[in-house]
Amino acid sequence: MKIEPAGSMERVKLLLRESLTDIELVSYDLEKIVRNLRRKDSEYLEKISILLEKNDHDRAKAYAEEIAMLRRVAKLIYQSSLLVLTIKLRLETMVESEELYGMLPQLARLLSRISETSPLPDLEKEFTGVKAKLEEAASIITRSTDIRAEAVDVEAEKVIKEAERLASLKLETTFPKVPSYDLREEAKQRVLEYLKTNADSFNIERCAKELSMEKSEVESLLNELIKERRVVVKREEELV
Repeated sequence: MKIEPAGSMERVKLLLRESLTDIELVSYDLEKIVRNLRRKDSEYLEKISILLEKNDHDRAKAYAEEIAMLRRVAKLIYQSSLLVLTIKLRLETMVESEELYGMLPQLARLLSRISETSPLPDLEKEFTGVKAKLEEAASIITRSTDIRAEAVDVEAEKVIKEAERLASLKLETTFPKVPSYDLREEAKQRVLEYLKTNADSFNIERCAKELSMEKSEVESLLNELIKERRVVVKREEELV
């Protein structure tokens, strides 16, 4: 390694310290986003339970779909949070040891890959600022070191894949399971139970009204029950 002018090294130190402060703020913001997502997730889970008790399956399904979307976002946030933590720890080490400055190009590339794989519009400005500082520091260092770009990319991919794996595990252990239910099957079961209770006086329109369904939906469910041989047609007007 060639000796860099003292001013250049002081500039690298300054950029590393500023980057560390900025990345700590990004880490805090990511944690805040996750807390908000978990709070919203809990609210929606509670609404689903209430709606299922009221047999309001359409709205329950809508909330379940929203939860699925929230959890996809949460996984990306978890992954980014783990990657940001990796950068933060490496920055802390570099601030204490100039011997590790050769890792700077690798770190700058890793930060770029975070933006590529897990875009976070709300934090784009912060990421851009840290990235610019690390790239400037890396450019100073690469003038006196021999680092292959391929090795940098391979290392970045390894870190990102591991973060993705850990994010998936954290998502599974942090967020409770959404109540699983087959809305169509549950609706058929309700019609079947109604039919058993009112076998002698079954009426499609009355069934639809009492089960808060459309007449066409009851007819469709009955046809399915007949095809599945769970209901037998004895006479044209009688279902058992």
